[in-house]
Amino acid sequence: MGFESIQGRGRAEDAACEVVRALQEAGHEAVFAGGCVRDQLIGLDAEDFDVATSATTEQVKAVFAHAYGVGESFGVNLVRRHGWPIQVATFRTEGPYSDHRRPDHVTFATIEEDAARRDFTINGMFWDPVKEVLIDFHDGAKDLEGGIIRAIGDPVARFDEDHLRMLRAVRFASRLQFEIEPQTASAIQANADQLASISRERIGDEIRRMLLGKSRARSADLLDELGLSTMVLGDDRGAPEGHRHLAALPSELDRIAYPKALASWAVDRGVGEISALVDQWRESLMLSNDDRSGLESILKLHRQILDNWQSLGVAAQKRLAVLPWFSAAVELVAVEEPELATEVRNRIAELASEGEMAPAAWLSGAVLIEAGFAPSPEFTRVIDSVYDAQLEGRIGSPEEALALARDLFEN
Repeated sequence: MGFESIQGRGRAEDAACEVVRALQEAGHEAVFAGGCVRDQLIGLDAEDFDVATSATTEQVKAVFAHAYGVGESFGVNLVRRHGWPIQVATFRTEGPYSDHRRPDHVTFATIEEDAARRDFTINGMFWDPVKEVLIDFHDGAKDLEGGIIRAIGDPVARFDEDHLRMLRAVRFASRLQFEIEPQTASAIQANADQLASISRERIGDEIRRMLLGKSRARSADLLDELGLSTMVLGDDRGAPEGHRHLAALPSELDRIAYPKALASWAVDRGVGEISALVDQWRESLMLSNDDRSGLESILKLHRQILDNWQSLGVAAQKRLAVLPWFSAAVELVAVEEPELATEVRNRIAELASEGEMAPAAWLSGAVLIEAGFAPSPEFTRVIDSVYDAQLEGRIGSPEEALALARDLFEN
């Protein structure tokens, strides 16, 4: 890894550089701060560019007439340049964290004091894009070079300020393929139960970011090793055979695929009673209705395929195969029983080659009423039975569907 110039790699960076230059020309210190410095030093694309400055909120607004406060009590303004929102924060120290999330108050400070209040050494570096100088008070560059996650100062104090930092340590370690240094890891293990004081929304957001990343299996391993998974999920199952289902998932996952990652994690840990697990995880991770529904569907389909696939008839196989999360369930099966997964996929391909898997039904309640049948509780049973016959090719037309319905009602 080299520490050559990290300037000029994209429009967002160009916009942020203009902000830094304008503040410096007005007589203030101004630098890039935090994650954008870390990521670009190791060749990753930064998600956004934050600017830290000696300028107060009022002084920032004097330089940028259209700046507006997004956290003025913390000295934070938003400045737009070429359509890019650039967050500009005044150097600060922080008071006590009574809620273990945000400081009770801040005091504007020097750049060195600002670095000291940050979480990890690799996040405590600054870059001056005008002078092309790295500013590093806590050997963040050395830890970046060595692949180390290390808390700045006393790790117990850092985690006591914001307990969520323990999960952030896991996310950074897995995403970057770094190790958590021993004192920092010990502080996490000793304080894992403090996650109970963190809002479930914040915990759920961190877990989602971990599971959608390509290093999700390592995240899950670290959560177990550090004693965090029990506090996160509300159970102590663990993963007796390792996180092989998580490891088998493709690289990065889109947000919509989150239920697939959750289901993989659940199977690795041992599912037990599906509804109970889904309800527990919904509360623990604050899952959306779609995520909860997807997780439950995948787990139920996974179990049906393992337990019943080979005994199902044509209609039942087709009905399962067209469900939204069926292919995700087959992927889970492929990890533990690859031959069965291959059989399922071959069978679905065979059925698909013979005709439409989910054709429009020839029989409906409206058709039955038009044919003279009085609405009754038997409608659903008859309609389902006729549709099974349609899927299996035992009837070949709407007329035959209605004739079969008459026989079913009579018998």
